[in-house]
Amino acid sequence: MGSLASHSAMRHDPEETTLKITFFVLIQMELIITIVIWAAVIQGLLLGVIFVASRKHRSFANRLLGYFLLTFVFAALSDLLPFAEIGNYSLSGYFTLPEVKLLFPVLFIHFVLEKVGRASFYRLFLRFNYSLAFLMISLTLINILLVLFTGSSLLDLLGWKYLEPFFMGQQYYAFILTVGAFAIALKETLRYRNLVRNEFTDFDLMNIRWLWQFIIVLAPIILFWGAELFRIALGGTGQSELTTYAYVFIAFFNYFVSYKAFAQQTLFDTTAGHPEPSEVKPLGSHKSRVTADPEICTKIKNEMETREFYLNQNLSIHDFAREIQISARSISNCINQNTGSNFNEWVNNYRVENALALLKDPKSNHLSIEGIGTNSGFKSRSAMYEAFKRKLGKSPGHFR
Repeated sequence: MGSLASHSAMRHDPEETTLKITFFVLIQMELIITIVIWAAVIQGLLLGVIFVASRKHRSFANRLLGYFLLTFVFAALSDLLPFAEIGNYSLSGYFTLPEVKLLFPVLFIHFVLEKVGRASFYRLFLRFNYSLAFLMISLTLINILLVLFTGSSLLDLLGWKYLEPFFMGQQYYAFILTVGAFAIALKETLRYRNLVRNEFTDFDLMNIRWLWQFIIVLAPIILFWGAELFRIALGGTGQSELTTYAYVFIAFFNYFVSYKAFAQQTLFDTTAGHPEPSEVKPLGSHKSRVTADPEICTKIKNEMETREFYLNQNLSIHDFAREIQISARSISNCINQNTGSNFNEWVNNYRVENALALLKDPKSNHLSIEGIGTNSGFKSRSAMYEAFKRKLGKSPGHFR
């Protein structure tokens, strides 16, 4: 009997060991995820303060981005705090902490619209939702005052029957507003990208690329948030792992913004383009295109080549038009009809030719590839590499 018992114990040991290892790995993964999320919360807090308070890169768009990050941080703290009450005040009830979820979509879309110069077009939409968001936040102040002076909370006065539907209603509205803001952001950024692509140079397109990335990175957060709300609508209670997944992507988002801010310090300085989109129509569109005058086109080409306007890193079609006394629309029509490209591509082709000559010139061996790009009018290394790949199919280093 003793022999059989010993044999049985040995037979079950591998299963028990596997379960213990699995349990240990899960605990370690949960610990790592918690550390990553808290590190992102701290990083988001610091980055948000920098964007709000920075004097070097002060702009209204920067402040909006800072407040947006701080809103994320506050929401994370509300969900991740390791304690449920302060003194006699509960932190786990409805409206016991400021409810900031309505601020997510409003600050997000306001930042995007500010970058593309369309905030004034959505002024009433922004005002209404800002008012609603701050009304929800003010309920926490009312709740605190009630507890301090009467000892009763909003929940005690209204009861679950009325307060829970109201609380969940604003949660669902916040999500619907977020989806709407995401759609508006895509629409307006696409609209402005088409304008910028035809009128400006690589620095403006670089800002547009950043804006696309900023919008797309938020998509998984919205997805998991929606899945969690759907679970609750079907009768789920408490928080599920979907919330954890959402915060993992929030952590990634904070790291992404931090990297962009570090790698490109002037990224948030100005709007994505120079003119107000509502006042400027995309140049060279099919409906407005007229046959280009050959003499004017020849003059445009000669002016660009002889006076080397392409060496100006911040050159726009409006600056060029002003210098050579020809309308921007005529310039655009000439470029479109004679080269099949837009202003940005046309200018970058000149820059590529200039950089190519420098790369092949032994006298320029002391210059780095990035230095050659700068001397040729490229605003950034990435813009130079992209232009070379598009025109020649190879990187600048291939020609050195």
